[in-house]
Parts: sequence; C-alpha cells; structure tokens
Amino acid sequence: MPFSRFEKLAPEKRERLFEAAAQEFASRGFEQASLNHILEQAQMGKGSAYYYFEDKADLFCTVIEHARERLHLDDLSADLAQLSAETFWPTVTELRREPLLRSFEQPWLFRVLSVPAHLSPVLMEREPLARLSQQITTLVRQLIKRGQDLGVIRADLPDDLLFAWMFALDQASYQWLMSHWERMDRAAVSALSDRTVAAMRGALMPGSTSADGQSSFCSLSL
Repeated sequence: MPFSRFEKLAPEKRERLFEAAAQEFASRGFEQASLNHILEQAQMGKGSAYYYFEDKADLFCTVIEHARERLHLDDLSADLAQLSAETFWPTVTELRREPLLRSFEQPWLFRVLSVPAHLSPVLMEREPLARLSQQITTLVRQLIKRGQDLGVIRADLPDDLLFAWMFALDQASYQWLMSHWERMDRAAVSALSDRTVAAMRGALMPGSTSADGQSSFCSLSL
C-alpha cells in the first residue's frame, strides 16, 4: 500500500493519478504499463511514483483498492440460503449488472478490475489482489453449489469446469464491452450484462441431452 505521505496529496491530484493509472493498466496490462506515461497523464513529476509508492505493483494494488471502494464491491452480496429456484438467476443477473452501472460514468473503474485476471500468481498474492480474487472465487463457487441444491445448475460436471465456463463467458463479455463502451448507453450495457447471465444459465442448466435422450456428458470419465 502507498506510503503515508500519499494521504497528504490533494484529492484532485489523487483522483487524476488513479484515473491515469487505471487507464494505462487497463489498456496495456500490468507488465507493459509505463509509470512515466501515467505520471505524464496525471501531470505529476517523474519522481512522484517512488515518492508515494514502493513500486509499480504498489501503485497498481492501490488503484485496484480504490476501484473496489468506489464501486462498493463489498456491498454486493446475497443471502444464498434465502434464494429459491425462482429468484436464483435474477439475483445472479443483478449481482453482475450492478457494478457495471455504478461505473458507467467512469468506466476506467471497472476496466482496471479486469486486469488481475492476467497477472502472475506471485503478484496475485499481494493485497488487495488476493482478497479480491478470493472474494470473487468464493462467491461464484457458493452460487454454483446453491444453484445445484436448488436444481437450477447441473451437477453432472465437476464444479471446476462449471466455474471455468462462467469465467470464460464473463471475461469474453467484459472484453467486448470494454472495446465498445463509448458507443453504448446505460440500457445497452445493462442488456449485454443480462444476456451474458442468460448465456451462463443456458450452459449450466440441468437437463442438456443428446439425440438419444441421454445426458451429453454421461460417458465422460471424470
């Protein structure tokens, strides 16, 4: 996390730095992101990065924490025990849609949160990255288990594979959205998010059968 002197930086300068850093990390990835370019866009001196942060990873982690707080990600939760077969998928739809709409006016907040998916395992051990990864993984796995208990998610495949399917659809949708964000309004963003969850539902729903009426995966040796 940043050195304590960072808190003394004027709020408007901190916000400008966060936005410049988030845009750089989101567009170029962590490894290729340039500290000099970030500082130039933030209108700060070249020595500022190491005055306020230990290294580039420290700046990146601070930006991630800022984005999490601004989007109130810790508030996104559901009482899984209270979900029913009727409310399960509508709840998942809302959980996915809400952060996107919260970041509509400042899309860099959401864009930067997609970067950790491509980081090295070593860097992912740093906070708040480790906490963010664990929070998301735990929520998705708990949703899968609850969905299976309610009979709305198939149980004929390993949970790791179901998780991978959800993650793949999620990331593909986010990547497309980020490249088209400027041409979309709030309604279009919301609709794309909802259709992504509908695609997840279609892939994970029980009862997929082959032409002979047997489960498509019943012959897999797992």
